[in-house]
Amino acid sequence: MKKIEFQSIGDYEIINMAGEGKDGITKITLKKVFQKAMIKLGDFSHCIVFTKDKNRIFCYGVKIYKLLEKTSEILINEVNMKGEIIDIKPYFPCEERLENVYKNQIHTGIYFNGNPIGEYLFFSKSGVIQINESEYLPKYKIESVLEKIEKGDYLRVLWWFDRFDKKELRKNCMCNPPYENAPKCGIFATRSPVRPNPIASTVVRVDDVDKYNNYIRVCGFDGFENSQILQIMPYSDVTVFKDVRVPEWVDHWTDYKVFEESKGDIEAIICKVKDDVDEEIVFVPELEPESVWNLDKINAIEISVENAYVHNLKNISVKIPKNKITVFTGVSGSGKSSLAFDTIYHESQKQFMDLVSSDFSMDINESKVKKITGLQPAIAIEQKNLGRNPRSTVGSVTKTGNLLKLLYATIGERTCPQCYELVSENNVCGQCGSIYFDLTQAVFSYNDPDHMCPTCKGLGEELQIDVERIVSNPNKSILDGASVWWGNLRKHRENPNANWMRGEVLALADDMKENLEVPFKELTENFKKQLFYGTNGREVSLSYVNSNGRKGIITRPVEGVVNTMNRLLRNNNADKSIANLEQYIVKKKCSHCNGERLKKDGRLVKIGLTRYPEAANMNISKLKNWCHQIYNTLSTEKKDKSKIIFMKTLYQLKKMEQVGLNYLSLNRSVPSLSGGEAQRLKIATQFGSDLTNILYIMDEPSKGLHPRDYQFLIEVIQDLKKLNNTVIMVEHKKAFIDMADYLVEVGPRAGKYGGEILRAEEVPDKKGSNTDIFHFRPTKDEMISRNRILALKGVTTNNLKNIDIRIPLSKLTCVIGVSGSGKSSLVSKTIYPAILKNLGKKSDVIREYKEICGVDNLKEVYYVNQNPIGKTPRSIPGTYSGVFDLIRDFYAKLEDAKKKRLTKEHFSFNSKKGQCSECKGAGQIAVPMHFMPDIYTTCKKCNGRRYDDKILEVTYKGYSISDLLEMEINEVKEVFRDEKKIFDMLDMFHRLGISYIKLGQSATTLSGGEAQRIKLAKQLGLGKTKDVLYILDEPTTGLDDENVKKLIYILKELTNNGATVIVIEHNPLLIQQADWIIEMGPDGGNLGGYVVNEGWLNNGTNKDIGH
Repeated sequence: MKKIEFQSIGDYEIINMAGEGKDGITKITLKKVFQKAMIKLGDFSHCIVFTKDKNRIFCYGVKIYKLLEKTSEILINEVNMKGEIIDIKPYFPCEERLENVYKNQIHTGIYFNGNPIGEYLFFSKSGVIQINESEYLPKYKIESVLEKIEKGDYLRVLWWFDRFDKKELRKNCMCNPPYENAPKCGIFATRSPVRPNPIASTVVRVDDVDKYNNYIRVCGFDGFENSQILQIMPYSDVTVFKDVRVPEWVDHWTDYKVFEESKGDIEAIICKVKDDVDEEIVFVPELEPESVWNLDKINAIEISVENAYVHNLKNISVKIPKNKITVFTGVSGSGKSSLAFDTIYHESQKQFMDLVSSDFSMDINESKVKKITGLQPAIAIEQKNLGRNPRSTVGSVTKTGNLLKLLYATIGERTCPQCYELVSENNVCGQCGSIYFDLTQAVFSYNDPDHMCPTCKGLGEELQIDVERIVSNPNKSILDGASVWWGNLRKHRENPNANWMRGEVLALADDMKENLEVPFKELTENFKKQLFYGTNGREVSLSYVNSNGRKGIITRPVEGVVNTMNRLLRNNNADKSIANLEQYIVKKKCSHCNGERLKKDGRLVKIGLTRYPEAANMNISKLKNWCHQIYNTLSTEKKDKSKIIFMKTLYQLKKMEQVGLNYLSLNRSVPSLSGGEAQRLKIATQFGSDLTNILYIMDEPSKGLHPRDYQFLIEVIQDLKKLNNTVIMVEHKKAFIDMADYLVEVGPRAGKYGGEILRAEEVPDKKGSNTDIFHFRPTKDEMISRNRILALKGVTTNNLKNIDIRIPLSKLTCVIGVSGSGKSSLVSKTIYPAILKNLGKKSDVIREYKEICGVDNLKEVYYVNQNPIGKTPRSIPGTYSGVFDLIRDFYAKLEDAKKKRLTKEHFSFNSKKGQCSECKGAGQIAVPMHFMPDIYTTCKKCNGRRYDDKILEVTYKGYSISDLLEMEINEVKEVFRDEKKIFDMLDMFHRLGISYIKLGQSATTLSGGEAQRIKLAKQLGLGKTKDVLYILDEPTTGLDDENVKKLIYILKELTNNGATVIVIEHNPLLIQQADWIIEMGPDGGNLGGYVVNEGWLNNGTNKDIGH
């Protein structure tokens, strides 16, 4: 058994603080190395301190008076603690409190004796703690304790996270808790197993005791099987406090620990079942195996769904052929996804988990379907993006990056970072004598703290001060606010004080005889240079008068604003400094590693003449050729070592090449990919296996793809079918309906008006989809001049090739082109942030261009993408759009509300004034799963209605405010037909085709297309059109033709009222209705980035585009 070793994390002493109204407190001083581990602990009112004295562990529940992060001190109430401090954990009521515990427990416990006292064995939902006999823990001692423990007692169990007892993990001070909206915290503000001493504490209920076999059957233990038990002791209510405060990200948890009901005495249940069976023997022939085999013959050819009623599905039944391609189609919101994902995929998961483990399946909700037969193991390919983590790359997502690292670690040649000579195979530099560890994959990992570049922390970019951002209004004088940094210097000049950051400007101007009354742009270049970068040691003087009238003179060199900002960024608290300086900061290529992310050791390893970062930055085609060329030059020994790695690498590269991503590099960051590129990368990652007899369920796989890219995806899907897999697609595109074998249409309308099978049949004769061709009118200067325009010149963002573009204002412009051609780079990463900057708003997004014209004609810009509108059940369409604020205002003005003295705040489920006290207004209770996402159950107190009973007594037309949240938006609209402001905002949902969703529907259940239209409804509901720019990223995603037409009508109405609309789009219906087209291309990546066509759209004449 592995020896358990504790380390002390700090000291403590009792100090007197009578002056602060406290007789005495205990001051804990943590070791400096654990300073960061305290972050966010102060958000809790109480904590639990663990100490070890000799061979016994003590737990002390304490109140936190003050947290001093700079000195690593925690002031708590006076406690007579024993031993050395080994851990601190935050106080969670849902972990420590028990409800209605009256019984006094008189047993002592079994305490840590230097080694674990037993282990936890997972026999069923409630496992057992097996106590092990030893020299220090003989049988009689165990029996003397166990005979005093009774069923129904509660114990505190301390155990050891053995799998996290690793040197590198025990150094960690920070972590990301797996709770919704939780910030990054110090480990002492979490119950993470990654901590200096991976000790855990939990309260369990005793369900049975066997003193002869030395075990205690318990319920509520939340550790792993075979966990080493350190100590058990009686549960004590010493840790049950009043007025507990926890952070907002966990304040929706329960106020006491909830235990699963015990399954009872297992042996007694088995005996009872046996007795019942023995009473009567009944034979049912159809239950015998012969019938089962016959049923399997049917299941071999089809998947049968019987009576599904998930969401809006109306007890539907349907049969889907196996080893075929089936398309689910229908209007948006009709129930396609409910059938494909929430019924079929969910049941496949459940059946698989039933086979793997009965314990896993208990956490999966019962399917809302009578029966599904013939299911295969399923893989879901949903509309979830690949994430926005800048550390995530093409190489990490596809695992190809790991193969390249392994290749370099296996046959790479090392260059000494000290003298740049080759290092011999024994890892000693023959020139300078430097000794190195063996090459491993970690050397090439920019996520490994030991090997990432210390300056940019492995991101390849560093934060730098952008001089252009410091002076936001160069047309003003520096005295009158040319820069927010100095503010109004005129007042400071009239009454100067000792503030040198401002004073150095006046002192420098006086020294250089510079006239500060002129606009900043007219100041001399020499003055501006010294103002930004300092006087290089030359001193200047400032005379001032302080607040008490005393005069003084400051004489010192001018530091320069850029140097001042860099110093603040470097020396102060990083998060605070970045927040204060955010408007002046840009990301630029790291000056230390030149954007290669690694320390020198990893950057200098070569295979042939190619260093690792150079290989990682090659495009897929070039890297593929490089693999062949390099392998051909290797020695026989190195070929033997690396052949399998080369084969696996080339296999992965070929998959990416097949989906048209041959222009990407492994180092390309995932957030920089366009929607189409991300979709293709996902396809390459998930479709590239040789698995057979699998059910693939896809949610609009054509999302983000240009029609020209459909063919490769169709070929990939057909290849899946050839491997005897079954494919179900939720799709609207004609090209994909035509290539399918079977069609299931769900409808007839959305929401409660849908959920029925309109047809389920083989696809008739398949016709190739027609390529939509659009035509331009010639663009003449006089035609453009009749319209105000927005123009950008010299755009070089990402792959854009120094392009110039023009966009007529008050018109609908479509930006089209193949995936990766530069649409997102132009619109999302250049036009949008450029306009934000010119409107004086913050934006840290890339924008590389020489000149922009026409921004003066715009007063506002709105960017509507498909990101979720929220990640928890608290996020709903009503609150996001703002209409629920109007409804709360309305309810607060009702006579009944006035009589009860209820305000607008009482009608918010996020306010303590009106929310249900149990679920805190969520309508659901989060059951913490510790190292997995929380599970939500309906609140029993309010039955999911979110509010306190007195709030629900206030009604309008018979509806409480909770009733409105459960109603579809089109129903709520009718309730408020006489309230114009509310009605008009709700009517916008109707006009955009999403009035079928509920006002209080959880954001987590909305599709990307629905989320985008809710965002659009919010912006359009504001009624702003004149001189406003709307940017939409693929707004037709997930929409059928009828809803696309509704969207087009809205967009045309916007432009008729003076708004400018830019959309990135592939949908022919919308493109045909555009006024102006910008086509990017001709291909993706380095072969794209050009403006292929630009001009007015006029169907039927002249130039062809969009092939």
